[in-house]
Amino acid sequence: MDGNDAHCDGKEKTSVVFDRAGRRPLEIGSNKTVIGIGSTATIKGKGLRLNGVSNVVIRNLTISDINEGVIFAGDAIAIARADLVWIDHNRFHNIGRQMIAGGFGPTTNIRLSWNDFDGSDIYSSYCNGEHYWNLLFLGVPQTITIANNYFHEISGRAPHIDGAQAIIHLVNNYFHNTNAQHSGGFFHAVDAGSSVQALVEGNYFDNIETPITIGSGHIFAVLGKDTGTMPGICLTALGRRCIENIAIPVPRINGFRVDETVIIIQFGALPMSSIPLPFPADEVPAVIAARAGPGHLQSR
Repeated sequence: MDGNDAHCDGKEKTSVVFDRAGRRPLEIGSNKTVIGIGSTATIKGKGLRLNGVSNVVIRNLTISDINEGVIFAGDAIAIARADLVWIDHNRFHNIGRQMIAGGFGPTTNIRLSWNDFDGSDIYSSYCNGEHYWNLLFLGVPQTITIANNYFHEISGRAPHIDGAQAIIHLVNNYFHNTNAQHSGGFFHAVDAGSSVQALVEGNYFDNIETPITIGSGHIFAVLGKDTGTMPGICLTALGRRCIENIAIPVPRINGFRVDETVIIIQFGALPMSSIPLPFPADEVPAVIAARAGPGHLQSR
């Protein structure tokens, strides 16, 4: 598919049949809204690309079946050099590569909300029925909110974030795998590069081996009730409490930690109106599973 790609150098090569449409996404211009009518509106076999645009809304769609099983043959939504993008109440399923890919160049004021990222996949990279290539963000700079989404049957990159000047808020997402996986910590949700600043609050991790990878960047994420100084830090910087996360079972490999600079320097400098108010993590499974995805545009 790409003669310049070096991933398979030195390995046996074979022919692969794929749909060319998957590698030629639909281009969406600035000041556009793409919205599905009804709960079954679907784009099948082809994704969307937002390149050099601003003020774009994508809502109430299922995007599916883009070269399932062929990793480098198409993304569901590709974002590059974009500002003011809202991706809301969509479903992603059977995607060969990334469900959402951001980068390179600025990806700012991006909001992902109430989406259903369905990773159940017979062609999964690790033969475990769980999709690996979920969300990838590599832009510089990045400001991204990931709120109220349902990630299920996943084995990695939910999300993977890297690059300088990345400020990320993950709030009230439900991460759920039907089967527990044990791989020495490899199967993960959040994976952040060393320069990333992430506030992770009010999320529910259910059967996720590694909710946050060890060595992720600057992370402010409390697991369970905090009895230390965290409430005071959040009240001072944000004017409210930060909400604890829940992980069941408690992860053997635990990347949760409280880096105060995330709150004091990064989020404390933002307008309070731009930071979503979370609800308690123990409410997340019931609320998110029932209301994420197409057909629920009246959700809170």
